[in-house]
Amino acid sequence: MTYLDLSYNQLSGVVPLSLANLTMLRQVVLSSNMLHGNLSMIARQSKGLRILSFSENSFSGNIPAELGNLLELQVLEFSTNSFSGRLPESIGNLTNLIHFDASHNELTGTIFSGIGSLVKLKTLDLSFNSFIGPLPADIGKLVSILSLWLGPNGFTGSIPAEVGNLEQLEIFSIPSCKLTGKIPMEISKLKNLTNLDISDNNFEGEFPPGIGELTRLNYFVASHAGLTGNIPGELGNLKNLMILDLSFNHFYGPLPDSFSALESINSFLVDDNHLYGPIPSWMSNWSMARFISLEKNNFSGTLPSLKLHYLTSFTADANCLSGEIPTDICEAESLSHLSLAFNEFTGSIQETFRGCSNLTDLILNSNNFFGLIPGYLGELPLVTLELSHNYFSGLLPAQLLQSKTIVEIYLCNNHLSGRLPGSNGRSTHLRRLQLDNNYFEGVIPSSIGKLSNLTNLSLNGNKLSGDIPLDIFNCTSLVELDLGSNRLTGSIPKAISQLKFLVDLVLSNNQISGQIPDEICVGFQKAQHPDSEFSQHYGVLDLSYNNLEGRIPQSIKNCVAVKELRLQGNRLDGTIPPELNDLINLSVLDLSINSLSGTLLSALFSIRNLQGLILSNNHLEGPIPDNFGMLMPSLVKLNLSSNQLTGTLPESIFCIKSLTHLDTSHNFLFGSISVLTDTGEGISSLLIFNASNNFFTGSIPESISNLSSLSVLDLHNNNFSGSLPSSLSSMNSLTYLDVSNNNLQDAVPCKICSIVGLSFMNLAGNKFDNFTPESCKFTQACLGNYNISKPLAGYPSVRALDRALVWGIALVVVILSVLVFFSVQKWRQSQKKLALNPHNKAKSSAIEPASSEELLSKRLKEPVSINIATFEHALFRITLADIMKATNDFSKSHVIGDGGFGTVYKASLSKGIMVAIKRLNRGSHFQGDREFLAEMETIGKVKHKDLVPLLGYCVFGEERVLIYEYMENGSLEQWLRKQADAAQSLCWSVRLKICLGAARGLSFLHHGFVPHIIHRDMKSSNILLDQYFEPRVADFGLARIISACETHVTTDLAGTFGYIPPEYGLTMKATTMGDVYSFGVVLLELLTGRTPTGQEEEKGGGNLVEWVRWMESCGKVDEVFDPSLEANGLWRDQMVCSLRVAKMCTIDEPAKRPTMIEVVKLFKEIQIMDGSI
Repeated sequence: MTYLDLSYNQLSGVVPLSLANLTMLRQVVLSSNMLHGNLSMIARQSKGLRILSFSENSFSGNIPAELGNLLELQVLEFSTNSFSGRLPESIGNLTNLIHFDASHNELTGTIFSGIGSLVKLKTLDLSFNSFIGPLPADIGKLVSILSLWLGPNGFTGSIPAEVGNLEQLEIFSIPSCKLTGKIPMEISKLKNLTNLDISDNNFEGEFPPGIGELTRLNYFVASHAGLTGNIPGELGNLKNLMILDLSFNHFYGPLPDSFSALESINSFLVDDNHLYGPIPSWMSNWSMARFISLEKNNFSGTLPSLKLHYLTSFTADANCLSGEIPTDICEAESLSHLSLAFNEFTGSIQETFRGCSNLTDLILNSNNFFGLIPGYLGELPLVTLELSHNYFSGLLPAQLLQSKTIVEIYLCNNHLSGRLPGSNGRSTHLRRLQLDNNYFEGVIPSSIGKLSNLTNLSLNGNKLSGDIPLDIFNCTSLVELDLGSNRLTGSIPKAISQLKFLVDLVLSNNQISGQIPDEICVGFQKAQHPDSEFSQHYGVLDLSYNNLEGRIPQSIKNCVAVKELRLQGNRLDGTIPPELNDLINLSVLDLSINSLSGTLLSALFSIRNLQGLILSNNHLEGPIPDNFGMLMPSLVKLNLSSNQLTGTLPESIFCIKSLTHLDTSHNFLFGSISVLTDTGEGISSLLIFNASNNFFTGSIPESISNLSSLSVLDLHNNNFSGSLPSSLSSMNSLTYLDVSNNNLQDAVPCKICSIVGLSFMNLAGNKFDNFTPESCKFTQACLGNYNISKPLAGYPSVRALDRALVWGIALVVVILSVLVFFSVQKWRQSQKKLALNPHNKAKSSAIEPASSEELLSKRLKEPVSINIATFEHALFRITLADIMKATNDFSKSHVIGDGGFGTVYKASLSKGIMVAIKRLNRGSHFQGDREFLAEMETIGKVKHKDLVPLLGYCVFGEERVLIYEYMENGSLEQWLRKQADAAQSLCWSVRLKICLGAARGLSFLHHGFVPHIIHRDMKSSNILLDQYFEPRVADFGLARIISACETHVTTDLAGTFGYIPPEYGLTMKATTMGDVYSFGVVLLELLTGRTPTGQEEEKGGGNLVEWVRWMESCGKVDEVFDPSLEANGLWRDQMVCSLRVAKMCTIDEPAKRPTMIEVVKLFKEIQIMDGSI
């Protein structure tokens, strides 16, 4: 026997040693099975072999050195296995080798030294391994080579100049190889090149001269390559180019006019560079262009005419473009996606898009468009319409709410007015309607209840009046309802009980009266988000600043999904109900500015996840419980000010390690503050400490300097005595200091005014010795009245008050409380005006009740600063105010995700760059700073087109903030739950693209990066989609930064139910094979449209994997697939093959599952079935 082909038979087990007895074999093909074992014997016995292929199996260990004895071997393939170690030097003996494929393994070390002896080699594929070291110069001796695939790998150094000797080379692929230095000019000698990929490297400098001589190129990808300078005009000589990707580099200057000759161009990407100048009119010569992306540059001028018949997508977001959109834009008759957001376009669009018959996505937000919104937009096949942050005026066209295709409408922050139009119920696909911050008035139309599939309705910041219409509760799919900052009256209808999926309700800043109904918690009883397709945030119940009265109902305990409960600024009375302790998910509780009474002790707060507790401006009395800090160990902000609390400040409060804001001012607290021990244990994160206007005594301890992060210290109007601690001089973060009107004496430490950031200091009303402002070298930042011989005017010394005077002041406080109440009413009205006119925000902030935060916002010149690390630049400083501004103080309105590791906020940094900011949960047990920083540096170096890149990170006390690239289309989970419209947006071809891309990303983590990374929580919500539905795997590496986990699986990090592989329950150890299982579940979600767990899968044991197996055993394979998918011949074949892959990934035995590199290979073959690549 000379020929043996057993490929594609799903064979498993060990390759039998008896195979070595077939010594006459010339060809052995064992690929695409599940074989493993030792091939050394075959290599020793069958020395006449010419073809040996055992790719796509389960072989592992080292490559047998005996392969070097097969001197007649012409084809050697062992790709997509789990081989590790180095390539044996004996491979260099195979001088007859023509085709060598070792890709998709776990090979390490340097390339063997004898590579240059393989002079007959035509194909060499070493991609997707972990090779290190420099590329050997001997590669230049492979003079017959046609295809050279070397990336991704972990090489170092530069491309050797000897590569210029490979004059026959047609494909040169070196992406993600960590290569540095300049691209050698010898590359211009490769005249036969058709495909060149140098992306995701760290090159420097410009393209070498002569690059334009590669005239046969049709595929040129140089994204994320670190290149600078002007884009060379000689690239215009490459007239066969179909794909040119120069995105994410540092190119500057205009686009070369020579590009007008690129008449074969299909895809052109130069986004995220520093290009400027006009968008050239010669782009209209690109008759074959389908995809053009120019976003995130500095292009200016007007948009040229683009009469391109095949153009389907044009993106130019975040530039400096101006003028009007050309009236002939619709002559690009195939145009479906147009995105021009974050520019300076102006003019009306009254007739602009009338003829765009294929337009599905129109994204024009953050420009200067004005005039009416044309009604014909509702007659186009639009799925997404984004016109927010412009100057559109007039009425909202009724046609938009009657469109049969539209899914998302964003018209926030415009000048729209009049009454809201009614709906005729035809808009069955509409899911999200956001009309915030306009001038709509009148009542909310009852016909809005006909939008039966609406999940998100936001009308915040308008002039809407009247009662909340009962018909709105016919929208039973609502998960988010925001009617805040309007003029609504009446009570909260009991019909709210119909919104069983509601997880976000905002009715704040209205004139709603009555009591809080028991029925309000019907929709907040599921801690798990039931349908997350569009929801930005969930778990918010905000009824603040209304006229609600009565007690907080005991039924509040049923709102178990609530994370933020905001009831401040009402007329609520009675005691704080102990039922609040049942809200185990609660993170923020704000009951301030009410008439609540009773003691803190009776409330028995034990909400261990609570981060914000604001009870100020009530009538609470009695002591603060001694064990307060132990009851709520996760608190970040605690405000108990303006109550009638007595007793001492408990030591346990200073044991709350996460606490940053502490305000106990304006109470009747007494005693000393003696808990600030020399160790400073647990209090280093405190930023603001306000204990003013109490009756504290004793000295201010020297150990107060242990509050190393403290920015604001306000102890004025107390009875502190002794000297001002000299350790204050070492508190370099201090920006505000007020110790006025105490009994302090002796000398003032002069170094205190050398604190660079100190912007306000008040020492008046004390008895300091021989101290004047001239006695120290005060900086200009040291402001205030330094008259130390008598109290400041308007600040009587507390020590001079006798008991009678104290009671007199208490009486005045009661009178002032009445005045405060009416002031609050007036403040509410100003808030409504503010919502309608955002430009008045700065003015209105002065009206708010006094709080600790105002000390930062009003009186500080330079806010607290923290460090941010990025991976494209060195460390730079960014103020705390900048981060708070970007997220509006981590406002819920910026939240776009909330997962196991933390909350994700959408934010705009400098130059309008959109990023996703992940604030890690404070309750997590992080590594130490050094280990955390090292881990971040490692994760930050993980760069792959199918992974969401980490752009930067921030470490501040126990705060951990990560900055990621923003993904416009959210997560795969969100789209899979869209049901009806998923059929359009997630057709099978898109789902297949997601399968392959996500597999590539996970494969790179497992096999293409050193050290290898186990994801640990692979699921559909961790696959994000950019604006073109290209998938990116997210949250990789996060589990590594939690201390004591390593590969061990804890209850917090074991993954997500439905995705957890069965072996984790026994081994408690995370593995790459565990990731493969989880990925298989994602594949099943894509194929079936079902969730991983749920009642639908009851017949299969309650999970998706078992349900698919049960359906297959019943002969119902065709019923497994998502019914919304069209199953034509080719697509059905691909779906069936993909189902096989998913089943392989979810095999119970880990050893029988394929590796991710095998999965990638399988999906490439599936994609080829219809010739798509």
